[in-house]
Amino acid sequence: MALGRTRWIWLLRRASRMYWREVPYRALLALRGLVQSRGWFSAVPAPREASDARWGLPWCHPPSTERDVSTLFEAATRLMNGDLEVFGRTVAMRDGIPDWNADPVTGTRIGLTFGPFIDFRHVGDGVDIKYLWEINRHLWWVTLAQCYTLSHDAAYLHRLRTLLTSWLNACPYPLGANWSSPVEHGVRLVNWSAVWHLVGGASSPMFDGEDGRRLRDQWLDSIIQHIQFVSQNYSLYSSANNHLVGEATGVFVAAHTWDRWLPARRLREQAKRILEREALRQFSEDGVNLEQAIGYHKFCLQFLLAAALAARANHDDFSSAFWSRIENAMTFLASMMDSAGNVPAIGDSDDGEVWRFGQGATFDSFKSLLAIGAALFARGDLQAKVDSVGAANDPQVPWLLTAAPPPVDLSGLRELPTRFEVGGYVVLGNDLHDSNEFRVTFDCGPLGFNRIAGHGHADALSVLVSWGGESLLVDSGTYCYNAAPQYRQFFRGTRAHNTLLVDDLDQSDYGGSFLWLRDVNSTVMSTATSPDQSVHAMHDGYARLHDPVTHHRRVTLISHAGRLLIEDWLDCRSEHEVELLWHAAPGARFSRTEKNKGWMLEGARHALRVEFDADLEASVIEGCESPPQGWVSSRFYEKRPSQVLCVRMRLSPRQVISTTIARAGSWNHASSRGLETTPYPGGSRGARSRDREPS
Repeated sequence: MALGRTRWIWLLRRASRMYWREVPYRALLALRGLVQSRGWFSAVPAPREASDARWGLPWCHPPSTERDVSTLFEAATRLMNGDLEVFGRTVAMRDGIPDWNADPVTGTRIGLTFGPFIDFRHVGDGVDIKYLWEINRHLWWVTLAQCYTLSHDAAYLHRLRTLLTSWLNACPYPLGANWSSPVEHGVRLVNWSAVWHLVGGASSPMFDGEDGRRLRDQWLDSIIQHIQFVSQNYSLYSSANNHLVGEATGVFVAAHTWDRWLPARRLREQAKRILEREALRQFSEDGVNLEQAIGYHKFCLQFLLAAALAARANHDDFSSAFWSRIENAMTFLASMMDSAGNVPAIGDSDDGEVWRFGQGATFDSFKSLLAIGAALFARGDLQAKVDSVGAANDPQVPWLLTAAPPPVDLSGLRELPTRFEVGGYVVLGNDLHDSNEFRVTFDCGPLGFNRIAGHGHADALSVLVSWGGESLLVDSGTYCYNAAPQYRQFFRGTRAHNTLLVDDLDQSDYGGSFLWLRDVNSTVMSTATSPDQSVHAMHDGYARLHDPVTHHRRVTLISHAGRLLIEDWLDCRSEHEVELLWHAAPGARFSRTEKNKGWMLEGARHALRVEFDADLEASVIEGCESPPQGWVSSRFYEKRPSQVLCVRMRLSPRQVISTTIARAGSWNHASSRGLETTPYPGGSRGARSRDREPS
């Protein structure tokens, strides 16, 4: 079938962002895929087992002490009753078994054609492949395996046996959507490994009898096929992001869990080298995942932890540099987490998990990851943060670690770093990590990672503000990947962030759902901590304009006055139209202050006063559909109308817009004055701020 025009445009754009060495590699992949689709060089015949074939030691295990596992069994009961939910959607199942090759939203079945040739980005018929893949990652199987190992109730084992048999029969190598993306194989192998260990490994009653032995052999055949498939299709060059880490993790963990084949041992060594390299390449020295997406910081860190725990369990440990990068990544996460345990929604997030051993409405995987880090590295400052956000009794730690958490040292909280200039973030604040903290997060990093910046947003110099654990000025989030292209472009674009838009353009040229066509680099020009906390940074995203523009922003927290001063200016030759954007958290409301001297942002518990240094015309937009504006997404595939304060004006070279944000005290939301919102674009095109040279 001929490629559509949209597909051709995407391919040309994607090719423009490849490294020159990547072109022959891509050609070789296509040629090998063509040959394999004809039946040559396939992995259908499993290699012979090694003479010293062995079963690996477990990297996860049942808790050694009695704990409250009621939420775990409640989750398992729902699964046993056929109640599976993915991204807020109930998955239809027959006798507790989903259709492994069907989109659970539309019911569209994806045929068993050669997997690597399935264009999963453009399936058509309203299909978003994310739903199907989420089911087939098999995280939910681990819940059943956990309950079996705790209760030895054969019903859980029987359901797992039925699920595994069904999947292996429905998803033969290398056919269908479940053989189209190697990172999905990586996630699946990690969860298969957890299930294997928790049900008892090779001696599990799951494999009793002739049928059981046949199932075990069939599973082992699929496992080595997974290992070989991933190793042949690593995401390299411009695609080498979290996908590559996930793929190598799957190979490494699986080849240790099922240490049966000589070829797999060689591939395991290769995977370990990749993980050693990518841990240092994809995480900065100060612990920031360079995809510039907090959700993928967690996702990639989960991969590295699974590999690291499997390595230690099987006496094949990683280097100290590898472990140090994980520890720094944990520290960054603790520093970015507010006093209520919230993390900012910077960059892409699909709510993805590599593994999950915790359940329940109150379970939070970010807090849990921090608890694992505190115990793993015996860090009192991390443990104090864990305790302060209510994650001291994390349900995942006992399944992964046997060491007791370190003694709590509350004073250590104040020693957590606030500047991650290599990774691209600075945190300013008063009373950080206390219940009444005032927190300002300044995003001064690049657009993303490795040319395509697949999960980065055009959010350079964005500012987020929270007070006492209540988010007030926020990042708009992600919402979706493939389901709604117009919204995908909005949520990734500059209009969805608290920064300055120049000439109605994003900071980079949008090339597609996971593709930016130009790099955006930010530079921290100066920082100060006394007498006031301050950071000055600039970005070059608008240097591509006919009149090249460099956007500067200085953020200063005037501690004694409890005020935040934000100054914006442009280095350029002529005047440009700009839009200054301030996105409120869902439920927070903007209203004019008395005598119209500024704006009040009223949250549920706190309020901020927002004022400008000139009488600027501004408008508030909420829930506009075309073009999209005034939306916030707190979860994948969910969006809510939310107010955004928009200030439009023409800005001369070196002319400064000053925004002052001051704490206005606690707020009774019931007393909020309503404000009629206006359709986009709104605002004044003629307002001007006072001219003042930046100091």
